[in-house]
Amino acid sequence: MSSLVDRAQRAAQGARRRAVRDDERRAVRDDERRAVRDDARRAVRDDARRAVRDDARRAPRQRPVPDADELRALLSVAFRPAGVTVVLLSALIVVTLVAANSDLTGTFGAIAASWLAIHQVPLTIDGTSLGVLPLIPTAGMMWAVARGCAAVVHPASSRRHALQVIGAAVTGPLVVTAIALAVIADASAVIPLSSPNALAAFGWVLSVHVLAAGIGVTVAMWPTLGAEVPSWVRDAVRPGLRAMTAIVGAGAVLVTISLLMEWSTVGSLLERGDGVVGTLGLTILSVLYLPNVVVGAAAAVMGGTAQIGDVSVSVFGNVGGSLPPLPLLGAVPDGVSGGAWPALLVIPLLIGVMLGRDCGRRVAGQEALLTVLTAAAGVGVVTAVLGLVSGGRLGAFGTVELNWWAFGLLTFAWLGLAGAVTAVVVAWHRSRGVDDEADTADEEPHLPGAEEVPAIAAPITEEWEVPAAAPGRVIEAELVDDTEERAASVAPQDTDAEAEVVVDAEVEEDAATAAPEGAGTAGEAPEADLPRGPATPSD
Repeated sequence: MSSLVDRAQRAAQGARRRAVRDDERRAVRDDERRAVRDDARRAVRDDARRAVRDDARRAPRQRPVPDADELRALLSVAFRPAGVTVVLLSALIVVTLVAANSDLTGTFGAIAASWLAIHQVPLTIDGTSLGVLPLIPTAGMMWAVARGCAAVVHPASSRRHALQVIGAAVTGPLVVTAIALAVIADASAVIPLSSPNALAAFGWVLSVHVLAAGIGVTVAMWPTLGAEVPSWVRDAVRPGLRAMTAIVGAGAVLVTISLLMEWSTVGSLLERGDGVVGTLGLTILSVLYLPNVVVGAAAAVMGGTAQIGDVSVSVFGNVGGSLPPLPLLGAVPDGVSGGAWPALLVIPLLIGVMLGRDCGRRVAGQEALLTVLTAAAGVGVVTAVLGLVSGGRLGAFGTVELNWWAFGLLTFAWLGLAGAVTAVVVAWHRSRGVDDEADTADEEPHLPGAEEVPAIAAPITEEWEVPAAAPGRVIEAELVDDTEERAASVAPQDTDAEAEVVVDAEVEEDAATAAPEGAGTAGEAPEADLPRGPATPSD
């Protein structure tokens, strides 16, 4: 019987083991099937995503199209400055030709040549090369372009919109330049005007308008762009502008003084105009070339050399020669410079000190040195560019050259060295001032009555027993404060001495709650001083 039971148990256990193995095999198969399904689904999703990406690559990109208002603004930026300039040039040239009793032959060629001259493109007239062109028309054109770009851009504008504005500001003038080159090529058969180099023409026009548009967009978006540059770069902008203004101002002052000293020579050159029209023309021409002479004077002040043909001007020595009969050039000193001329080098030294002081006040610590060097580098680049555009060929008189690279390097050296030393000194004084203020703030005040003083009580010869207050009786205390009298009696110079404060108290019985007459005598409390303890003037 027991053997049958054992067989049955073993059979049941074997069945259970087989069932467990079958369940495990079934679970493994289910996991494998599930994994295969997941892989298949994943592959389908990947294929779908890949197909979508391929379709997106094949499909043309949809760029945002500007609306009507933006399109009008871009067209205005592109063609308004150029159109206004061409209209003004046309009116001026026609009036000039009519006033000179000349025919209007070659008027369009003169207008096209004037457009290129505004952008500093060298011209060749009757075989004479003219590369020294006035800076005032160029500055006016840049101001108009920068103002127009700044008017259509705001601090919240996107980078794409800013680039669109700059592109529009360049596209319009390039179109006008292409037309001007075609007009000059056609007019060269009628008037003695040669076609300029087309690559140089497009390069100068592109440079002028990109620079002007970039300045306008940067000024308009400076609240946003300024937050993305280091602080020592932002703080170098205003000191650099002040230093640049000081350099140009120094050149202007020297030119003014020289004109006043050589006024007789200037007057004799104006008399060569032979009439009102000629004198007016020489005067206008002198005014147009005044910034060129100012830049030359600034280059000489910074230690460089300004050369006009055979004539050379410097603080270390002059070389004489023949000059064009322009009244403005009467300010050029003749002969060898005196021994006091090198004293003018104190001007760039003072400008460097001013730059260092401004940077040291704006920035503290080692960043003040970086700010000075950044501002000096920026001013050096600007002066080098001004020296480059102020020179050029001047026909039979030779070349007008300001050694633009030396002008920029000398400017950077003067401002960098003097400004760095001054900035370090100013930063050191600022740090000392901060330390002194911190030390003063840490010191404790010693004014009379400002700190707690101990209360001094008079000696008590007898011990007074104060009876316990009966129910219904109120004892009032009166505090007598005599701090005002004590403060008046303390000498002003004895600020460190301790003041003595005596606070008197008087204990009285309220008449309404007093005891019967028999106990009134026992309930009276004599005057007594308070025990020794700390007290403040408010007590």
